Amino acid sequence: MQSITVRLTATIVENAKVGEAEYFLWDETTKGFGVRVGPTGVKSWIVQYRVGKGREAQQRRVTIGKVSSLKLSAAKLRASQYLGKAAFAEDMVEEIAEERRNEISVNDAIDMWVREAAPVNRRTGAPRTPANIKVDVDRLEIHVRPVLGTKKLSRVTKADIEILRDTIAKGFTASKKKTKARGVRNAPGGAGTAARAIRVLSSVFAHAEDHELISRNPCRGVKLQPSNKCERFLTRDEARRLGEVLDRWDRLGKSRTGVGVIRMLTLTGARSSEITGLKWSQVDFDQGFLRLDKSKTGKSIRPLSGVALQFLRDWPRQHKTWVFPSATGGSAFQGIQKDWRAMRQEAGIEDVRIHDLRHSFASFGVAAGLSLPVIGALLGHKDVSTTQRYAHLANNSARRAANDVADMVANAMGMDV
Repeated sequence: MQSITVRLTATIVENAKVGEAEYFLWDETTKGFGVRVGPTGVKSWIVQYRVGKGREAQQRRVTIGKVSSLKLSAAKLRASQYLGKAAFAEDMVEEIAEERRNEISVNDAIDMWVREAAPVNRRTGAPRTPANIKVDVDRLEIHVRPVLGTKKLSRVTKADIEILRDTIAKGFTASKKKTKARGVRNAPGGAGTAARAIRVLSSVFAHAEDHELISRNPCRGVKLQPSNKCERFLTRDEARRLGEVLDRWDRLGKSRTGVGVIRMLTLTGARSSEITGLKWSQVDFDQGFLRLDKSKTGKSIRPLSGVALQFLRDWPRQHKTWVFPSATGGSAFQGIQKDWRAMRQEAGIEDVRIHDLRHSFASFGVAAGLSLPVIGALLGHKDVSTTQRYAHLANNSARRAANDVADMVANAMGMDV
């Protein structure tokens, strides 16, 4: 194997010719530092040294990096670090290996995030609900830990995240697990699931980045399938059919609590958890507001309509704390999703999610001529951009209004319309 000692410069390294066999160019000013020129044309910075003295001394040859990605000055500095350690019989290779053995894994980073960051909304600082935290933790447990959990945190690359995304999207992490006596947790795969799991994982890496455990979040820049959630709004006919179902359930005495929750959701546009977990102490009957201690955006004050306020006045106080208590009285009502599935089937609106009642409240408000800021206040939006999802409805209302006004003007002027 050919070895040549020269005064290494960037020009000499760049012009080093590729041979049929591998050879080395050693720097005459920094003993042990050099360049390996491979037969494929790849040139790599290397450092060679001995640790210890005599026959027991161990020889090392370490690749510092490729010439194409590391400048001469940086490579020489790195080589000096290796050589300096070796002069005191210390091996930097062993130190790096020990650091990597002791470095935290993705599993450790997830555990830290669950303890420190999951309970708080990273953007607003508002406390998060236990239910939302559980959803995110489940995504990490089911889809992330089995694939990346044992990998060292700093070794995770963007390519690893893309592989994880594709693995989840293809359903390889999907699972079904028995939970309660009659319960099954179904965790499907798919592109949507992959996108949601990667977004949670990105929060984990962002938290690690905040604590300087990594230099860059590897989830940044990974392409995810855009959300294809359909903003479903009840039509007037569908709202009428839903009202008929609620009246029928009332007459039959079917889940009075479930009926009450759905009526309040339709009358307030509140989130499901805000109504099922509503406390009497949060209802301000004098001023006509809901004063929510905890919502998705933190503390929130929502104005109540006269209809909603009267509904709450007439609602029986079955529990000293909860407006809608569970059957046992020990907690808030838990069965709304089951009731809603039955109600929407009877009403012929099977594709309507319970959250779509919130969207429907907003759409009726826009149709009544309310501005987007007012809609945002009714829904408890802190960020005006959140309310912008209803902008197209406002545009439609404005267009109809423009047509009506123009027609009146044209008629007044004797124009044919």
